[in-house]
Amino acid sequence: MKGVGKEMTKYLNDLLFGVGASGGVEAVLHSANMVLTEHHNDGSLSMLTVDFSNVFNLVDRSALLHEVRLRCPTISLCIEFLYGQAARLYVGDTYICYTTGVQQGDPLGPLLFALVLHSFLHNIRDNCKLFLHAWYLDDGILIGDSKEVAKALDIIKEVAQEAIPGWHREPPLGVKLPEEAISRDDIFISGLAIQRAENTVNLMLLLPQLSDPQSDLLLLRSCMGTAKLFIGLRTCQPVHMEEVALFFDNGLHRAIEDIVVCVGLFFGDIQWRLASLPIRFGGLGLYSAVEATSYAFVASRA
Repeated sequence: MKGVGKEMTKYLNDLLFGVGASGGVEAVLHSANMVLTEHHNDGSLSMLTVDFSNVFNLVDRSALLHEVRLRCPTISLCIEFLYGQAARLYVGDTYICYTTGVQQGDPLGPLLFALVLHSFLHNIRDNCKLFLHAWYLDDGILIGDSKEVAKALDIIKEVAQEAIPGWHREPPLGVKLPEEAISRDDIFISGLAIQRAENTVNLMLLLPQLSDPQSDLLLLRSCMGTAKLFIGLRTCQPVHMEEVALFFDNGLHRAIEDIVVCVGLFFGDIQWRLASLPIRFGGLGLYSAVEATSYAFVASRA
């Protein structure tokens, strides 16, 4: 299975970054940002985002089995055993035969779907000249000249209807990007990030209602910490995240202070620095978002 994984990663990762690609979402976002920055003065530039509707449940299994036999012959017998016949979905005392899609919870599901999708992504690549053409499973982003993007959309609608029965007929979202919209991306990004930070800080304010400091700390560290902002910190320019990180740290500081000293004395900058250390260094493992901005984006780009 490991051998198949390595082969498929090499095969898929020219266009698909949802299988076997570490940080695949981040790679797509960084690529899109670089293309938009490089071509922001091009008035003919268009961006198309694609999201197939309920696609994992609608994949044609005959196409799936064909791709497995062609690309992964070493596991084809296993996949045919799992998907070569109709499955039963029970509804009370009756059942219906399920003959499309991949099984929910199947660890090979993303790979099997990607194999079916990848076969026609090459069709787009070979027939359209695009600045960017990248996918994370069923979510795609295409950037290029408006005529080329429109041509790619026609291919998607035509081929997807054949490969994915029941595919949503309404066209995916196509966005024409005017120059002034691109130049205001810092306002847009900061607005989304501050909204997420505010929602998280509001949750922190509810922790005292539990009246259990240990549970408060566990929830703060596991569910409300800097991880809530990590995707933004890793994919957005640090200049767009400075205000957000400072706001988030202030909320986190207040929450830790309430747990440690119950909003009393003796919780200053030194105590905050100690609390933000990793647990293995004697801290509480509540990392500072301000500090994370200094390395998260660089690490993701690298």
